[in-house]
Amino acid sequence: MASRRQKMKGETTSLVPPTRRVKVTVCSSSLMEDVSGLIQYIQQKLPDVVEKVEFRSLPYNISDIDKFDLRGIDVLLLCHSIDNRRFSITDVTDALYDRFLPRAKKYFGKGKVGVIVHDFSENHLSEDNIPSKMSTFRHTQPTTFQCASLVLIGGQLSHDLVELTNEQRSDLRQFCSATPQIWSERIQVMLYRLVCFITCGYLN
Repeated sequence: MASRRQKMKGETTSLVPPTRRVKVTVCSSSLMEDVSGLIQYIQQKLPDVVEKVEFRSLPYNISDIDKFDLRGIDVLLLCHSIDNRRFSITDVTDALYDRFLPRAKKYFGKGKVGVIVHDFSENHLSEDNIPSKMSTFRHTQPTTFQCASLVLIGGQLSHDLVELTNEQRSDLRQFCSATPQIWSERIQVMLYRLVCFITCGYLN
């Protein structure tokens, strides 16, 4: 009887599924080479949590960004270069993603949406400056933080040794670790996609 219990216990343990690795889609209106260092970093440093990394180019015009096809994306990582476009993510003049990020949140859930604003100069990235910069960002562009579970500011992402702090790299790993959605968020995502399918004829 004891051996049977041990066997049953072993069988139960074996049924625990392994952590699912995610597929990360890096989206940017900049060239792929501007984020190639980030893509390489994720591939080399996070293979235990990330199965695949791909790049998808965002349109340049805001109206076209709002129509961007979200189908086929597992985890969305939006990268925005302040060299290419100003520091205008949401809620400010000429903001690019006022409608895109809320739509992405509804489509994926907040936990699967991340934002990295990059190409800040070195003097903006000191340990003393990042907290105040992030505080201002959160205060002036709150929609970004309401729609994304990961929001970072960094330096260049175009080549190796991407300019993110150790804490930011840890946050990136945590973001990619496929934390299961809570049921309420999962239901909201399913309902939103169903409405999109009924009204538009496709899941976008």
